[in-house]
Formats: sequence, C-alpha cells, structure tokens
Amino acid sequence: MLQRDEWLGLARKLDWDYSYVSEEEVFPVLTSGKPWLHHKEWESWDEPFRTSYSEYVSNQHAKNESVYAVRDAVVNLRDYQALSPSWINALKLHAAALPLAEFAAVVGNLRAARFGRDSAWRTMSTFGALDEYRHTQIPLMIMHELIRWDPQFDWTHKFYHTNNWVAIAARRIFDELLLTADPIEFAIGTNFVFETGFTNLQFVGLAALANQVGDHMFEKMLTSIQTDEARHAQIGPAVLKILVKHDPQYAQYLLDKWFWRSWLLFAIVTGFSMDYLTPVEQRTCSFKEFMHEWIINQYGRSLEEFGLKKPWYWDTFIESLDLYHHMVYASAYTYRATVWFNFALPGPPEQAWLQEKYPKYWHQLAPIWQQVTEKWSNSPEGDEQGVHGKAMVTFCDLCQLVLCGGTPANNSATTLERDGRKYIFCSKPCRWLFEQEPERYAGHKDVVKRILAGEAPGSMPELLSDYFGLTAATWGKDIQGGHYDWLDHRSAEQD
Repeated sequence: MLQRDEWLGLARKLDWDYSYVSEEEVFPVLTSGKPWLHHKEWESWDEPFRTSYSEYVSNQHAKNESVYAVRDAVVNLRDYQALSPSWINALKLHAAALPLAEFAAVVGNLRAARFGRDSAWRTMSTFGALDEYRHTQIPLMIMHELIRWDPQFDWTHKFYHTNNWVAIAARRIFDELLLTADPIEFAIGTNFVFETGFTNLQFVGLAALANQVGDHMFEKMLTSIQTDEARHAQIGPAVLKILVKHDPQYAQYLLDKWFWRSWLLFAIVTGFSMDYLTPVEQRTCSFKEFMHEWIINQYGRSLEEFGLKKPWYWDTFIESLDLYHHMVYASAYTYRATVWFNFALPGPPEQAWLQEKYPKYWHQLAPIWQQVTEKWSNSPEGDEQGVHGKAMVTFCDLCQLVLCGGTPANNSATTLERDGRKYIFCSKPCRWLFEQEPERYAGHKDVVKRILAGEAPGSMPELLSDYFGLTAATWGKDIQGGHYDWLDHRSAEQD
C-alpha cells in the first residue's frame, strides 16, 4: 500500500486541459472572479492542512461524538437555569446571529467548490461547505432544547426569516459576503478577513468566557467549530498570495472593505457579550484588549507578510475600539423591545470596570447610564415603557446599523447626495464603501425608509409585532426589570 505522502499530491491536484470547451467557458469571470487568469497562474495554490476525504470524515466524526458526549452530560434546564441571566442572553445573541449565517456560507463554499481556479482549492471548499453544515446544525440542535424554557431561543432559527432591524443589517453583510460573492472575493472576505481574524473573537474569546461562567456546552460547541474554521480559513491566504501578485490594488480594496464591515458586526455580537453580558466578576479581559491581542497584532502581521497596507481608515478603527460597541449597546438598551434578547443595566461594579478598561471616553459614556438609572429610579419597578425610547432610530445606508459612530458629543454620521437622493452613513468608511460600488447599495431601504414609504407600520407596537415578528414573550427587556439592589425607586416609595 502506498504511503500517504506518495499518493496525496496526486489526489489533491486533479486539474486537466479541456478539449471541447475553452478554460474561459468552464470558469467564466462573472462566476469565478476577477482578475481572470489562466490556470497556470493558479497551479501553485497550496495550503498547509492537505486533508484527504477519509481523514476529514474520521476527524469530523470524532469531533461530533465529543460534542454529543458533552451535550448528553450537561444539557438540561437545571444547568442553564444555574447560569447568570446576563450570560444566557449572550447565548441568545450569538445563537441567532451565526448558525443560519453559517448555512449561507455553505453556498459560498460550494460556489468555490465549483468555480475555484485550482482543484486543491475546490477540494478544500467542499470540506468547507460540509463544515458550515455542521456549524449550522450543532447550535440549532442545542438551542432547540431551550425553547420550552425561554421562547426567545426560538430566534436561533427565526432571526434571519424576519424583518427585525438587526436581521436586516446582518443579511446586508452576509448576503453579499456569503451568497453572492465570487470565489476570489469570498476567499478574501470570508476565509482571510472574517475567519482568519474575526471568528477568533467568537470561538476563542467567548469559549474562554464560557469556561469562566461554567457554560461547558457552549464552550465545547465553540471550540469544536473553531477547529474547522482554522482549517478552511487557510483558503484565504493561498488565494490572497496569487491575487497580490497580479492585482495588488484589488486585493487591498477587498481587505479594506471586508475588515470594516466585519468589525462593525463583531463589535456588536462579541462586544456586547464580553463587556456587558458576561458577569463582571468573571470577565477575563475587555473586548478592546481581546481585539488588540487577536485582531490588531495578528492582522497587522498578516498584511505585512503580503506586502499590503493597513486600511486607510485604521486610525478611525483604533479610535472606535473605545467607543462603537458601547454606543450601540446604549442605543440598543434604550430600544431593547426591538430585539429578541434581554439587556443588563450596568451598575456601579460594572461601570467601575468599564471605566478602568475604557478610560479615554468613559467620562462621556457614563452620563448616558446615569440618565437611564435616573429614569429607572423615577419609575415603578418593572415599568419597561417608562425607560424605553419612543421613536425609531436612524440607520446607516451602508451597514444598516444604527448611527452610533463617534462619541456622545460628536457623532460621526456623514451624508452624500446622489441622483437626487440624500444618503446618510454612520462613518466615513461606510460612505467610502458606498461610493466604490453605489449600484450595489443605492436601492436598499432601511426600516425608517420603509416606514416613510408605507411599507412598514409607523407605530412602535405594530412595528414590533407585525413587522419585526416579536411578541410580549420574546421582545427584549431589562434582565432584572429594573429591580437592582443599588437602584432607589423613589416613585415607588412615594406611592
């Protein structure tokens, strides 16, 4: 029997010349991506894992068995009921945002499995598609058990099938990145930027926090998924190496584009979880510290290896580490009924921790929570409506997230007029992205524009129930209903 090293190279590289059609017909530029190059330019494509199909199946089977063993040992309602209520809502946020996005990634990987320009790339993309099926199924299976205890967990599957404003923003990025991108853009945006960098925030950082809070099922699920991400993330550098050689300007644009868009998403999904929804006594580091350790240093080194530059907006990005997710959290807390998970009001211990970790701007952020605290103090306990925004917020015409850039004193929103219409953006990078591909983005309507066009109800109760698909049992609330030991409910005492 041949040794592995004797046959693997032949099994990985199975490209051939076509006798009945041209190479351009087999791999048209529209579906295979630009720049279009003959296969001889791609035949050096390589990645370090070099996994065979039999090895892949054996390894995945072992990992699945490990996940099932932990599920059978620890997944019951008593285990989850013993966890911190704030951490439970970090689970709801993560569970809704990612599993069906992983399912969309199946499409992107399968497109590369057909139109990737080297057979080894196509093989790895096939494994990537199988990985993404797995990453969809595991959280759906685990979170389904929790619906009978808390109906908000139903949004694990329901989220992307709604017109909820967060779902609109998430679809905005994932439809473009995972469903419609050609294999080259998919490899750069997903495999290199999204998976090589940002998923470490989710699958390494949150796994460590899950261990701290005692959520061993979530920890096991994340670490099991991350082992797959580490493998098919290697598609990105292998494609980027060849792209830089032939079109470095386009490579730089794709990196700049998807780094900013990935940052905005993960600042919310991971930033909320690390800095607000993990119990303060169990936080190992801040979101900003984790970004410096896993993203800034690693991403900077990766760019240097390819002779590429940091994005032109790097200073803006660094500044936003101290601000953006805090601003969005405060906004989302104020309009918490518009989402499917509950929020923790940061009290004195949490604010002291946040001030220590974010000293540069916390003096501007703290008054926001002081106002919220005063509203709770002047309202009866449990009176959610007394401490809730009344009108709809405004959204960015590029990322579709709320206009929460900049500081409380100096919002970074900026506008652009095009074809008789005024567009508004949360930041200069979002406006720049719009200007690069206006035909891709100009026709989209955010929730406010849908309301003004009569396509969505204008009243908040109807918007929540009829358009967002939320109910009194599922829309977001304060985790304690305003009942905190450190809160003085003066109006209640007066009654």
